[in-house]
Amino acid sequence: MKTIQRVLLGGLTVSLLAGCSVLKTDEPSATRSIPPLKLSHGESSCGNEASYTLNGKTYQVLSSVSGYQEEGRASWYGAKLQGSKTAGCETFDMNSFSAAHRSLPLPSFVRVTNLENQKTVIVRVNDRGPFETDDLIQLSFAAANALGMSTKAGETAQVRVQALDKQQNAALEAGQSKLAEHARVRAKQTPEQVQAEQAAKATGKSFYVVVNNFAEQDEALEMFVRLTSVGLAKTEMATAMQEGKQMHQVRIGPLYTQDQIDTVKDALESNGLATFRVVEIHQ
Repeated sequence: MKTIQRVLLGGLTVSLLAGCSVLKTDEPSATRSIPPLKLSHGESSCGNEASYTLNGKTYQVLSSVSGYQEEGRASWYGAKLQGSKTAGCETFDMNSFSAAHRSLPLPSFVRVTNLENQKTVIVRVNDRGPFETDDLIQLSFAAANALGMSTKAGETAQVRVQALDKQQNAALEAGQSKLAEHARVRAKQTPEQVQAEQAAKATGKSFYVVVNNFAEQDEALEMFVRLTSVGLAKTEMATAMQEGKQMHQVRIGPLYTQDQIDTVKDALESNGLATFRVVEIHQ
């Protein structure tokens, strides 16, 4: 059994990892996902029809995410819709980095930047919405949290939404099959593994494997794409100020048991990445 390292990251630790704590504020009204529309032959297109109509309004779906960039307001949704089906025929997970958008193809990856603090995350668009407001995009709880968005009911943030380049998007899409396989394996956890994870969660303690901190956002994005493309679930990017400079951290988590940590460490080492840190977080 490997020993968990407790590593502090100096001045970067508090500001980066504060975003990992559970938000204990009122959740804003969530936009309910529309059910996937059906083709004439009865098969689901999972939200990628050329157009769809909801509440008397017709929306056009883009044929490609390539070159997309737009600024607008972002809202978020979470526990009220946890476990519900998205328009992209997936299960909504408030703790994943995902989003709802009215016109982007499903699924697609975009970079979202909070223009109020310049924090950036990459999200997977797998749902349609928001429809109750004119907001540009609706982010999952985890994505909004990482962007430092206000969690007061009904509040939003001004964001920029940008498509990744074709190579990055293709690598992320290729990694989805591996992530899906990871999810299937996870679903087959033994009762003992499930019990151990639940007990660990109850302590309010979790762990993140920090792969590296980057001064250049493009370098962090390259690492994010690399890890996601090999099927490492829960990979995320976070930004924070360190000694007056903005740093970009690539990390994997939250993790709750030693087995989960060892699995991630083994995967990193097998991909030539051995200089990572394990950070313990208390909520």
